Amino acid sequence: MNKIQFNLEHCFGITKFSQELSFEGENVVLIYAPNGLMKTSFAKTLLFYGQGKSDKVKDVVEDIAGNIDIKDEQGNIILPASVYVSNCEESDSETPKNITSFLADSILKQQYDDILRNLSEKQKALFKEISDYARSSDIISEFIRTFCEGKSSLFYRKFEELITEVNGDEIPYDFKYNSIFDKDGKVKAFIEANRSALKDYSDKYQSILHSSKLFKQNNGKTFGTYQASELSKSVADNTFFEVSHRIVLGDGVTTIDSSESLTGLISAELSSILTDGNVKKAFEKIDKKVGANDSLRQFKEIIENHPDLVDRLLDYDNFHKEVWKGYFAKLKNKADDLLTAYQASKPTLDSVLRQAAEQRTAWEKTISIFNRRFTVPFEVKIKNQTDLLLNEEAAALSFEYSTPSGLKEVESKVLEDVVLSKGELRAFYTLQLLFAIEKMKHDGGQDHILVFDDISDSFDYKNKYAIVEYLCDLKVEAGFKMIILTHNFDFYRTIASRLGVKRNSIYMAYKDGNNEIKLHKAEYLKEPFKLIKNNAQTPECFIALIPLVRNLIEYAKDTSIGTPKSDYLKLTSCLHVKTETTNLTVNDIEQIIRSNIDIRNLPTENTTSNIKDYIYSMADVLCVRPNLDEINIENKIVLAIAIRLKAEDYLISKLKLCMPNGDFDLFYNNIESNQTSVLTKKFNELCSSNNDIQLLIKEVNLITPENIHLNSFMFEPIIDMSVCRLKKLYIDAKTQLV
Repeated sequence: MNKIQFNLEHCFGITKFSQELSFEGENVVLIYAPNGLMKTSFAKTLLFYGQGKSDKVKDVVEDIAGNIDIKDEQGNIILPASVYVSNCEESDSETPKNITSFLADSILKQQYDDILRNLSEKQKALFKEISDYARSSDIISEFIRTFCEGKSSLFYRKFEELITEVNGDEIPYDFKYNSIFDKDGKVKAFIEANRSALKDYSDKYQSILHSSKLFKQNNGKTFGTYQASELSKSVADNTFFEVSHRIVLGDGVTTIDSSESLTGLISAELSSILTDGNVKKAFEKIDKKVGANDSLRQFKEIIENHPDLVDRLLDYDNFHKEVWKGYFAKLKNKADDLLTAYQASKPTLDSVLRQAAEQRTAWEKTISIFNRRFTVPFEVKIKNQTDLLLNEEAAALSFEYSTPSGLKEVESKVLEDVVLSKGELRAFYTLQLLFAIEKMKHDGGQDHILVFDDISDSFDYKNKYAIVEYLCDLKVEAGFKMIILTHNFDFYRTIASRLGVKRNSIYMAYKDGNNEIKLHKAEYLKEPFKLIKNNAQTPECFIALIPLVRNLIEYAKDTSIGTPKSDYLKLTSCLHVKTETTNLTVNDIEQIIRSNIDIRNLPTENTTSNIKDYIYSMADVLCVRPNLDEINIENKIVLAIAIRLKAEDYLISKLKLCMPNGDFDLFYNNIESNQTSVLTKKFNELCSSNNDIQLLIKEVNLITPENIHLNSFMFEPIIDMSVCRLKKLYIDAKTQLV
């Protein structure tokens, strides 16, 4: 496979991309693309293509189905399985934000994480309602603490066991959960310490209960305060009674015909029981002991209002279980939904775990490569860990940090709170990439297309070069074709140099007037200054030399005295509107450039023209040029300088009107640096009442580069800047700042 023809339309924001990439005599294609242009869209399109999800690709703006056509030089369709896209950041929106430390290849891990995500969503939906009902903010942790011995890995197994016991008749107790089932175990300890007193109270309460018209016990069933309360709630709006229904008690005589009479009866019956001498005396013993412990205040209120619970509390652990069964009975649909999803997932989970176990040796090799090549504040290791879903042993990542007190192992959290640190997350995705590549090396029989989307992004320099070294090693491997995309100009140049990528395989991406993504031949791979200098006979390169030569003088000579100072100030007067600007000619600037650098070719026309007018004239030419090159930085430098001069012309003219002449001259002549910003600030203070003008000048200050440095790395901002945006800003400045 020496060539790949891409034809993409309406793919994640790419309107059109039709380009042949050549791998003849080369295993690498390098593409520089400014942020937001096409990198992520291109990578995501190929990610979906490689995963067989081409039908899900669409234009994010127009919301229409995308078209992907990828063929080799013989016109054969490239097999999706041969395309692998690095995912060193979570670029797939379908990937869960929270990741587990489960160790497996990307496909197996995706299956595992998808199942975990699905179950977690259902778990959260169920337990959110339980939390609201029970008024407990950490209800999942409470379930794990109560039924799972504190082990999260037992959650689904214990949930399954408990939910199968629910028959639907359970009472959904609505007291505040932690008032009885507190984390510190104070309620349980109180019950154990005062069991005899509580039993005495319960017995006396139950004995007097038989004389009640309302509260009853019969055949193991109880109609107590909780049941009465639920009945009262169900008829509270009186609708039941307004349609001529009545409630007749078991005595056959007492009739209830309104919610008010029911509430009154409940209150009267409860009061008569609790004021019984024996019951009251037994409760006072408990009340005295509870009152000595302020943390049991809510517990006291519950047993005071619902004395029938005391008998159940004596069997504390079983009652605890009954309370949970009541929650699940109340929310049966959501509980069944979670149970069904879990049981349906078991066969797949078992298969995933079995296959992941077979990959352990390959993972050990991959982790060894990572630890050897990359410098991070931790060492990555493999550790057996009980998985979250089947409670079986599985390999997982662990991160061992070196601390002043020794090595410290940090594992990822569990269940819905599984979040790695930024550094660990980066390590995780890099490991996934290395593992996938190492696995491909043993596949044989087909070419693999590896797409790297800013693989070095967010790494420090040391680890960027570790990535570069790995790519160098990979370049000589048979069976790999690499497409490397980056928005980092420094990394772009480094890859081109270190990997020795042939010039015809290095591109810069841009968007043409029809919104189509195009690839331009590589520029500025070595010395941008030399490129501009060698083409200085063109007006745009001549103008671009002005800030560069100015910086050369500043760096190399003493600009406080003599000719260097004079030359420096004259070149500064080409970039800012100074008192000397109106007197400077093109010829003056040519002489300064010739005297400071060895150069032959310079413009020979318009040598007596004013330099500012010359810059404006060139900017006007660029604005009407039919095919303005999106990449060439000299065009952008010309427009940037012209924009700033237009803005300063306007600011100075307005400030002269707003300030007395002497005050303006004093203010203007004392500006030593950042002239555009200083003028803008004074303009906003004294002159402006037009919001549109203020916004335009603000845009000038934001977009126009303040400094153009010789250091080639500093050219990245202006390379990234769209020439169309600079062109529009110049036209706006020319037409509005008058």
